[in-house]
Amino acid sequence: MPRSDFRPHALRDHRLFESKDLDETRELISRVMQPHSLAPFGEGSGRSHMDFVKIGRLGIGAIGFGSGMHVDVEAVDGYYLLMFCVSGSAEVKAAGRTIEVNDRQGVVRAPGEPFSAKLSPHCEQLVLRIDPAALPEDAALGAEPGGALVRFASGAMRAWQDQLKLIASSPDLLASACDNARVGAHVESLLVNLLAAGSAERDAPAVSLPRPGVTPGFVRRAEDVMLARLGSPLQLADLAEAVGVPVRTLCDGFMRFRQTSPMHYLRQIRLERARATIRATPADVRIASIALDCGFSHFGRFAQCYKERFGESPSRTSRLR
Repeated sequence: MPRSDFRPHALRDHRLFESKDLDETRELISRVMQPHSLAPFGEGSGRSHMDFVKIGRLGIGAIGFGSGMHVDVEAVDGYYLLMFCVSGSAEVKAAGRTIEVNDRQGVVRAPGEPFSAKLSPHCEQLVLRIDPAALPEDAALGAEPGGALVRFASGAMRAWQDQLKLIASSPDLLASACDNARVGAHVESLLVNLLAAGSAERDAPAVSLPRPGVTPGFVRRAEDVMLARLGSPLQLADLAEAVGVPVRTLCDGFMRFRQTSPMHYLRQIRLERARATIRATPADVRIASIALDCGFSHFGRFAQCYKERFGESPSRTSRLR
């Protein structure tokens, strides 16, 4: 049954940007989601936009590119991502298969997992980023065995999409969820518990939440490699090769034993090193140089991540006198 009446009107009041510049679009989306590559194709205005709002530990957004767009993501950055289309369609390559994404079915990716997508001209994606800590301990996000497909045909997943539609299309409800912590907590709980119920309806959920245990050696080796190469470029595939395990095994290990993705973990220890260095050096040592030595090649992104992590900009951190 078509569901093309899904229009996220309320999100329009939370527009982050509009741009016809591809590099600017990539940079601004990366600040909210994760680094990725973009390659346009076909006809269209080429005018991109992103609307985004946080409700508790959830982020709800709408992204449109105007023209057709190839998107490639090396690894989802420390959160679960659920995506479907409210207009147009997409072909998403994930979990070894190609999935048709529209307003009736979407994809879910776990922290550290890759995917690529071919978005039709005038496609608008509805994206939900979910902090793993928001999910019930016994929940599993996923779809069919070996896949990443999520269908909204019936049951809890249909109810989930209906509730998300209500929230994204009602300015008053969305404003209340953002401004009132108690309302926001109820909205968060409703959405994540419907997702958990939707996963439980399936015979074999594809993505399981981490379980504690004895940390395996490859996770500890990966941490050693991160520390040894803190100031050097380090990709997920390089890290997995260095410790001798597949990328998926490495990502699963970090999610289970460190509750985050390998690349997010690397960013956090880089930020900790940068903060310690800033506090231990006099003001005449340039912060940009410190950021570069700690593995951050883009100062603007470093400053944003630093403020999110420590609640202050790098320039406001007290330094050695």
